[in-house]
Amino acid sequence: MSEAMENATMNTSAEKAEESKAEKFIRLGEYRINKAIDAIGRIENLANRSAYDYTPEQVEAMFSVLESKVAEVKAKFTATKAKENTAFSFGSKAE
Repeated sequence: MSEAMENATMNTSAEKAEESKAEKFIRLGEYRINKAIDAIGRIENLANRSAYDYTPEQVEAMFSVLESKVAEVKAKFTATKAKENTAFSFGSKAE
C-alpha cells in the first residue's frame, strides 16, 4: 500500500499541515508495524505440514533473510554519524 493511501487516514489537508514530525512518525509507524505483523502472521500459515512440504534449510533461508532485513532496518534507527578528525597536526609544536 502506498504512503498516499496511508495518509488517507487524515481527514483534511489542514490536519496534515498541522501534524508534527513526531505525530507523523507515530501514525505511519503504527500503520506499517501492524501491516508487518499481519504479514508475518501469514508466514506462520506455511508451517502447516498438511498443506505444505518444506525442508529445514528452506525454513532457515526464510528466517535468515527476515532477521537480516530487520537488523538492517534497526541499524538505521540506531546509527550515529561518527565525527571524523579532520584536524591536521605534525605531532609536535614548533619551537
